[in-house]
This record gives sequence, C-alpha cells and structure tokens, in this order.
Amino acid sequence: MPPPSPRDTRSTAVVPETEEQQDIAIGAFADAEAEGEFDFASDSSDDDYHPLVIDLPPRAHDHEAGGSSSASHPALLAILESMRVDQRRAAKEQARRDRDQAAINAAMQARQDELQRQFLTFQEQQLAFQAQQTTMMAAILAASGIQIPQIQLLGTSTVRPPTLAPQTQSQSQQPL
Repeated sequence: MPPPSPRDTRSTAVVPETEEQQDIAIGAFADAEAEGEFDFASDSSDDDYHPLVIDLPPRAHDHEAGGSSSASHPALLAILESMRVDQRRAAKEQARRDRDQAAINAAMQARQDELQRQFLTFQEQQLAFQAQQTTMMAAILAASGIQIPQIQLLGTSTVRPPTLAPQTQSQSQQPL
C-alpha cells in the first residue's frame, strides 16, 4: 500500500450550522484541550509527509556544462570584463549628461530671472511715465482754464489736476 498523500492525512470536521451547535463544539474542544488531549507542539500530518523524488531525464545541454567550471572559462571571463567596461563607460556618459543638463538648467533659470527683472523694471518705468503724462495733461488743462472732474486711473490713487492760482494779466498781455 502506498504512503498516504499529504491531503489524505488531514481530516476536516463537520461545521455546525447553528450558533448553539457552534458554541457546544467550541466548548467540547476547549474541554479536550484543557485535559491535554491535543498536542499542538507538532503536527503529526507533517511527519507523514514524504516528498516525491523524481529523476528528471537529462536535458539537451547538460553535457556541455559538465566538466569545467563556467566561472573560469576564458571566453566567459572576457565577455564579463567587456560588459563591466561597457557599464563603466555608460555610467561615466550618464554622469556627464547629468552635469550638462544641470548646467543648462542653471543657465535657463538665470536667464529667466534676468528677463523677469527686466520686465519688472520696464513695468515700473511705464507706470512712472504714465503718471508723468497724467500730471502734465492735468497741468495743461488747468492752465488752459478747462475744468475737468477728478479722475481715477486703474491701479492708482485719485489724481487731481493741480490747482493753479489765477494769474493776473500784466499790462502787456491785456487786450487793447
């Protein structure tokens, strides 16, 4: 008679269907465990297990690897060294590319910062010029006697035309 398979050594108990039946089964198990009927130190089914030993047929290339150690074969050692040289060369090339990319990124950031600074300077100059034009226009209108209401420019405070003291015309400027 052949030895039992690992599946045959384990038995499965019937699972009670109701809660009351389950409580009774658990109580009976606890009583048996308390009396020392179970030894959990070893699982007897593990002692019965016997792994299958099967001799595999020889494979097609087994005879090629037979007598010599592949680690000392000169052709394999040359291939391995060539691969290591290629890896070192590739690592150096990647490190060079990384350095070049870092330099390019730094130059781009510096240029972007410079352009941003120039833009802000231009914007400030444009606002100053606009304020000068507004002041000059208000002075011209006030000098010509044209009354204009108070105006509000976008992004600026209220601009009032300068108030000029009424000029008295000199004798030479009075009409004849």
